[in-house]
Amino acid sequence: MAMDDLILVSRPAPGVQQITLNRPSRLNALNPGLIIELTKQLDELVRADDIKVVVLTGAGRGFCSGADLSGEVFPTGVEGDPNRHWTAVQSWYSGVIAKLRRIPQPVIAAVNGPAVGGGFSIAMASDIRLAAPEAYFSAAQINIGQSVSEMGASYLLPRIVGGRATEILMTGRRMQADEAERIGFVSRVCSDGVVDAALEVAQVLAAKAPLALRMSKEALNASQEIGSLEAALAMEDRTQVVCVLSQDLAEGELAFREKRKAVFSDVPAVV
Repeated sequence: MAMDDLILVSRPAPGVQQITLNRPSRLNALNPGLIIELTKQLDELVRADDIKVVVLTGAGRGFCSGADLSGEVFPTGVEGDPNRHWTAVQSWYSGVIAKLRRIPQPVIAAVNGPAVGGGFSIAMASDIRLAAPEAYFSAAQINIGQSVSEMGASYLLPRIVGGRATEILMTGRRMQADEAERIGFVSRVCSDGVVDAALEVAQVLAAKAPLALRMSKEALNASQEIGSLEAALAMEDRTQVVCVLSQDLAEGELAFREKRKAVFSDVPAVV
């Protein structure tokens, strides 16, 4: 893609797609064009069986600074009706979060700088989070009169960090990378290059059986909604049976016995 595109898409390794938010002069703030392009890309990933893992990062020195407040109007088609217009705008923004959770590929957020407002939520919605030492996270919208209960923040952050979420969200303060690692919001702080570290993790995941990888993401997401251990066990039983019936399990077991690296199929076909 050309450098003036709002997102850059590349294939840095087999089975891995890197998506880079590309508005570095605005710390990759979310304007209508970027939201629309990112939404299209996520829709394509639903059908992309050859992509096993996604790495999401930002160009320049920022991950994503949240909504662009420069005043650019989102093309909803109902701009003359404030209630309908802003309802439509919010659905575009929240739709990004839903799609990040819905795509079958695990998403690794390589947080290379500020992740603020909607950018914080995008990091929350990712399956794995790695941070550069200079990264920080903030629900800064509370500081300008907006609620922090947007783009999944009130749902996702408490499930990631527990009771600390309320203080982090309602104060709008900066959570630096070292604190984010300490409380378990990010897996680790990567001083030698967060994108390179994310790509290393992505290649580890991409080497797994594609069906097992996708079913694992589906099960982990579903477990957040399940209200009992019994229901979780039933869901996990179904997941395991699907994997047991796949050709990849037979290959994995044979490779284990032969003490060699398994050669899994390229697509997550279900038999």
